[in-house]
Amino acid sequence: MQEKTSSTVYIPQFDIIRFFAAFMIVIYHSYIAWKGWFGLPGVVSTGDYKTLSHIGLHVDQFIRNLPVGVDIFFFISGYLLTYLLVMEKEKYGKVNVPKFYIRRGLRIWPLYFFLIAMAPLLVNWLGEKQPTYWPTIALVNNFETINTQQWMYPFAHFWSICIEEHFYLFWPLIVAFIPFRKLPSAIMLLIGFSWLYKIYTYIFLASNWYQLYLHTLSRMDVILLGGLLAVFYIKKPFEFKLHWSIMVLISVILILLLSFDDMSNFDNMLNGVTRRFLYISLMGLLMMDILYNPKRTSVLGRFKPLLYLGKVSYGIYMYGNILVLVVIKKVLLPHGINNIYLYFFIIFTLSLIVPVISYELLEKPFLKLKQRFALVKTRL
Repeated sequence: MQEKTSSTVYIPQFDIIRFFAAFMIVIYHSYIAWKGWFGLPGVVSTGDYKTLSHIGLHVDQFIRNLPVGVDIFFFISGYLLTYLLVMEKEKYGKVNVPKFYIRRGLRIWPLYFFLIAMAPLLVNWLGEKQPTYWPTIALVNNFETINTQQWMYPFAHFWSICIEEHFYLFWPLIVAFIPFRKLPSAIMLLIGFSWLYKIYTYIFLASNWYQLYLHTLSRMDVILLGGLLAVFYIKKPFEFKLHWSIMVLISVILILLLSFDDMSNFDNMLNGVTRRFLYISLMGLLMMDILYNPKRTSVLGRFKPLLYLGKVSYGIYMYGNILVLVVIKKVLLPHGINNIYLYFFIIFTLSLIVPVISYELLEKPFLKLKQRFALVKTRL
């Protein structure tokens, strides 16, 4: 449940969920990079580093589905920002849209544009091809990837940030001008609009994979789902308790689905339109228990290191994919290291240390400034 102290809104459960979601992406990028440079890890291959074993086939599929962590980020973001906007409107009778944009910029832009500024030096150091900078600077990286159908280092994963920035251009306006009682209907209509766009894409666009995966209209349904849950909770606060056996059952179902189903396969309309929404809905049941079950919240609030890492999860996501190539080109290859366990140890260690340093030195001062523009206070 939401923790409110001294007019401050804080949902510690989200910090823990965010950390695990971010680390799912780190694992995925690290694994894909290893396969590209060194072949299949021995633990999932038949011994030739080229052919997956029977068990390895499902382990490989599970890891390749870990980008669902981005959907978890979208869901949490939609919930939290909708919750804060509605609380602001209830408290003050309106939403201060300019202050929302300032808060959003202070949260996202310092690290985002710092990495863009560092990219020319990084790319030159690694001997990589210089990317096209303006689409990422203009926050349309996802549309550039749709057009080129190429993932350009070091900005390949910036697409999700661009989608959120597009969404939050209009979302505070909708919350501000639509009466609260009509907000659930408005959200469901927008989810329907997102699905209609995906149906249109599937039918009429020949190269539809990139549009389905990267277009703002295609991916905003999960953000809206998080917002819808926030609105329902504000309308009538509730507890949500799942028996431990149900939690285990849902977790097992998810693990099996992620091990057998390819979430990036949009070979039919059902897969292209509803698959990710259905996955996040199933995960949402687990998240609702974590959010609204007093027993869970009291326990999760004690994991201080995880709570802190949740605060730096944005940096974990942003730096993780960049660090992978640094480790491969500047550590493994020069020293002839071909040990996947050492590789993952280095990646995981750096993916924690670098974001922590970035958070403390770069992001935190801007987050403190952000608090000056917050009408509904949150914790740093």
